[in-house]
Amino acid sequence: MVASGKKDDEGAKNAGKTAKDRRAAMPLSDIELPRLSMAPVPAATARGRRYALSVVVVLTFLTVAWIASPLWVGLALGTVMAFTAQPAYRRLAVRMGDRRYLAAAVTTLLCGIASAIALSIILYILVRELFLLVALLQHKLGSDSLSDIVGERAAWLAGRVGIDKVDAVARIRQELSAASEYAARAAGTLVQATTSAMLGLVIALMTMYYVLLEWPNIAIRLERVLPLDPRHTRALVLEFRDVGRSSFVGSVATALVQGVLGGVGYALAGLSSSVTLGLLTALASFIPLVGTALVWVGVSIYLLVNHEALPAFLVLGWGFFVVMGLSDYFIRPRLVGGAEHGHPLLMLVSLLGGVEVFGLAGVLAGPILMSLFLAALRIYEREVDQEDVPDRRDISHPGPPAPEAPDLPKKTLEE
Repeated sequence: MVASGKKDDEGAKNAGKTAKDRRAAMPLSDIELPRLSMAPVPAATARGRRYALSVVVVLTFLTVAWIASPLWVGLALGTVMAFTAQPAYRRLAVRMGDRRYLAAAVTTLLCGIASAIALSIILYILVRELFLLVALLQHKLGSDSLSDIVGERAAWLAGRVGIDKVDAVARIRQELSAASEYAARAAGTLVQATTSAMLGLVIALMTMYYVLLEWPNIAIRLERVLPLDPRHTRALVLEFRDVGRSSFVGSVATALVQGVLGGVGYALAGLSSSVTLGLLTALASFIPLVGTALVWVGVSIYLLVNHEALPAFLVLGWGFFVVMGLSDYFIRPRLVGGAEHGHPLLMLVSLLGGVEVFGLAGVLAGPILMSLFLAALRIYEREVDQEDVPDRRDISHPGPPAPEAPDLPKKTLEE
């Protein structure tokens, strides 16, 4: 009995020490605040608290979105880059023994190196051509002869129509001076913009790394917190991923193909700046509606003005049938595959509207948002049809036959 009493005393003493240690480890604010009541509350009060919490979540989300708005282009680009690199990342993770962090780091690093090299090449070519243009304009400014400035044929034509050559030279030199200053400023602005581009690339790569790692968890958490059927949430999430991936791959790959094909056509026409014109053609492919025609039509007009009819028609035909026709109607559908979602008119509206609202990033943002809208509309239409025809609905599996979202394996999200 005495031993038992001693054990009880020691147990009480240890329990007291443990409680004291817990109180000492707690933050000061927890000690000062009174204990919360765990008594049940009425259902109306619980609903009101939930609504209030929802309002707080929405307001804080909008605040965070506003804070991150200067970086949203990098965030969106990194997200679609992660979607595009997911297959390679998964294969690499399997080869590395399921070391996902290392596989994500290697995938992100390789994409970063490739992006930096591409950005450096584009910057070098554009800056070099701008400086060459400035040098050419300054050379022409040093000449007092109209034929040296505009060429023999243009000078002869000006004389035939009665244009005063002295006045024409003065006007042309004034315009050339303004163009030279503009080209010099453009070169400087392009170099300064490289800093912003590199910052955007860093943000994109960091976003890509974490999206590669956390994509299944992000999707599952959205299914839990959004006030939608988990099946519908998953359908929208997968639609967002698939359309983002297809839009990015289709846009970038088509731009590269059109740039290469355009460069080949300019080289066949005997143009010395075929590489630069091919790069401009690739960049112009991101412009909706006009696209690459902005370059090869302009080059054709320039050649026609200089009385080079054969190269002009060669560039015009090559641009129409090969660069635009072959790329847009043969190569692009095969690069994108069957992932095109939506009517062509709606996709055109999403491209034009996206560019108008978001700038160049609207080339990706517009189709993604339009596809999400169409996916939500399809889900709503299916639910309405099932409510209108209850005898055709399987109550145990509303909608298309699929397992409930919580039971779906992660590999479904990673496909």
